[in-house]
Amino acid sequence: MFGLLVLTLTAGILARMGAQGRIPRNNSVGVKTRHTLASDEAWLAAHREAAPILQIFGITGWLFLIASAIFCFMQNFTVAFTVTAIGFALGVTMMLVAASKGNKVAKELSA
Repeated sequence: MFGLLVLTLTAGILARMGAQGRIPRNNSVGVKTRHTLASDEAWLAAHREAAPILQIFGITGWLFLIASAIFCFMQNFTVAFTVTAIGFALGVTMMLVAASKGNKVAKELSA
């Protein structure tokens, strides 16, 4: 559950900061491709494009965490683990989709 919590928090924070244009171009955090790193304009556009998808997972991730916690309290650990694994897989998938959409916008700007 801890991994899903970290992924959910990261998605939520990146969504908010990306939508507000508050993630400066860097090599540590964010959508890092040659297209997004090409200019500040491409970087900001990519993160604005990715933000709605990340925000959706930021909310969805909490729902998976709550469901998993409920199953843990019910001592149904197999279901809790399964719910957590599905939530984590969904989170990774949504982050990849968000990064892909962001990169596509950045690629159009850098062309």
